[in-house]
Amino acid sequence: MSGKKKAARSRGKASGAGKPRFPGLLLHLLAFSIVALPLSLLFLIPATENHPSVSRPPFENFKPAPRAPAKRNLPHPKPHVVPRRPLLAILIDDMGYNAAIDRRFIDLEAPLSFAFLPYAPNTGEIARYAKRHGRDVLVHIPMEPENKAMDPGRGVLTVDMDLPHLVDVLGQDIERVPGAIGANNHMGSRFTKDRRAMEIVIAYLKSRKFFFVDSRTTKDTVAYKVAKEMGIRCAQRSVFLDHTLSRKSILHEIRRSIKLARKQGSVIAIGHPSRLMYQVLYDELPRLRKQVKLVPVHNLVH
Repeated sequence: MSGKKKAARSRGKASGAGKPRFPGLLLHLLAFSIVALPLSLLFLIPATENHPSVSRPPFENFKPAPRAPAKRNLPHPKPHVVPRRPLLAILIDDMGYNAAIDRRFIDLEAPLSFAFLPYAPNTGEIARYAKRHGRDVLVHIPMEPENKAMDPGRGVLTVDMDLPHLVDVLGQDIERVPGAIGANNHMGSRFTKDRRAMEIVIAYLKSRKFFFVDSRTTKDTVAYKVAKEMGIRCAQRSVFLDHTLSRKSILHEIRRSIKLARKQGSVIAIGHPSRLMYQVLYDELPRLRKQVKLVPVHNLVH
């Protein structure tokens, strides 16, 4: 090779020393980093909810819980008649806030009944789930409490509403709970004492062929009395199972429900969807079934 050719080749090697050997690979790496960086940030930044953060409304702050008037004892059966087993309906209120725990209650092998708050974030989904499982679905109608500091949540009925406004809000509450066949009151220690207000509610529920359960959040409630007078199928709560949220208290109220059911023939007890309430019910169901017949709440409305 001539000296000129060798010099030209040397100059070519020198001029190409700084160039990448794989220019396409560098471009691919650059493109990947542009795409991957935003994606990795999505995993590092906490996702936001589609709806604002909400918490379950509190119970009304009464101590002790108002009790239902005692029923008269049932007549003693004749010797050849087999006595009927006492009936107990357990109604779980305040449904629609925690989908996971709500489903666990619905999945229990017992005919529990469920009352859904109209504007809870999961009400539509979980009410349909309960209906598919053959459970009684009720509208848990927010009603005005005595304590103005307590917030019953959206869709609340108040005693100062005029008739069109009250009926409009009540209708919207009901429409938000798919598959509902009845209703009961959420809070309402002020509202359920007002005869005019309750007459409007009961008339509307009757037009929808609903039944009504008076949750009895005040001893002065007229809700059950008005419902009876107006000829709607109705009943009233006798026991709050978990107004005091402790295992000992819940067990005590379950046993009291059994005693009342034996004495009166039937009882409606109300509980709420907490993990503790679920665990106690899960543990106690085998013993409950030996002492009472568990029924849906619609079996105990008259």
